[in-house]
Amino acid sequence: MGRNTMILFFLGVIYLKICVVASQNTSNIDESYLLALQANINSDILSRNWSPETPFCTWIGVNCSRGNSRVTGLDLSNMGLNRTIPAIIGNLSFLTVLNMRNNSINGLIPREIGNLRQLHSSKDHQSLVSKLVHSHFSLQI
Repeated sequence: MGRNTMILFFLGVIYLKICVVASQNTSNIDESYLLALQANINSDILSRNWSPETPFCTWIGVNCSRGNSRVTGLDLSNMGLNRTIPAIIGNLSFLTVLNMRNNSINGLIPREIGNLRQLHSSKDHQSLVSKLVHSHFSLQI
């Protein structure tokens, strides 16, 4: 019975290590999505602030969950964005708030926005399309 207990103990330790590595990898993946987002939009503010040398949860406009450091909010309003919204934004699966007001975003809304199932609707309950059309491609959800 002592041997079985030791085997179970070591299996438990291995399982915990796998869980820790998996949680670190998921937060690192959000960082890579944010860096890809930064590379696809043109903003001097983001290029100066979003850097792999600092924790991405401290970057300007980024809000993260406390437990697992996943990106839950992006406030990119007034950031001087002037390109299309890249499809990579649809990979931020924990995103609940997205604010891109007062920018010069143009082009089509990527279909991948539909992957963001946790986005909250705005307080005034206007649709995403209505806001984009009437606010010169600003986005507030």
